[in-house]
Amino acid sequence: MDASPDESHCGLCGRPPGVRHGQHGDEPAAGAAELRTYVVVELRGALALYRAADDSSRTRRTVADTLARNLGVAPAALPGCRYTCWEAPTEHGVIQSGFEPA
Repeated sequence: MDASPDESHCGLCGRPPGVRHGQHGDEPAAGAAELRTYVVVELRGALALYRAADDSSRTRRTVADTLARNLGVAPAALPGCRYTCWEAPTEHGVIQSGFEPA
């Protein structure tokens, strides 16, 4: 039995090729990637602290320079910045992609 992943489908949302999806313009497949909105709340050294726009109970962190580059802004402009990205669950966490200022 072949247990290798089906490479003919998108690794992010699982849809077959030729179907618009995820960061490519359509809604993601059910149970796969989801569009999320975040707000950067603070810079702390080289890190940017951010929260989900609809749930401020949990603060996450990421590398500020990388987030700024993904959004096309200067790192100093990150505090207060709202952005969206696609999130897809993986075995060991979440993959974020398709960053856009909101």
